[in-house]
Amino acid sequence: MNEITTTLNDFLVSTKSTATLILNGKGKLITSLNLDYGDSIAAMSATILSMSEKFLLDLEKGSLKQLYLKSAEGVIVGNKISGSNFIVAFSREGSNLALLMRSTEEVSAELSKNSLLK
Repeated sequence: MNEITTTLNDFLVSTKSTATLILNGKGKLITSLNLDYGDSIAAMSATILSMSEKFLLDLEKGSLKQLYLKSAEGVIVGNKISGSNFIVAFSREGSNLALLMRSTEEVSAELSKNSLLK
């Protein structure tokens, strides 16, 4: 788990994200950084990700790879790691969205190599 935490810390620093979490497809929190109520956020995130996945499959648009949400105060990017595991990153408004989306995809690929997240 220390390797995962180190990877997430590096990700937060490089993207200037405010928080991040990893969850499984059933909404169980695997780990989080800088989040209060990580378990609740993981459960809500799993619902959004599951519904989005089903939406894409029903439209025959393939499986969900990355999800982007924007609010008045920031952005949230979710990215599939492997199997049913996802990483979700939170960032303030004004952050470099392209960097955040690309970095989330890259860290997902890195995390997919970890035996705990396969």
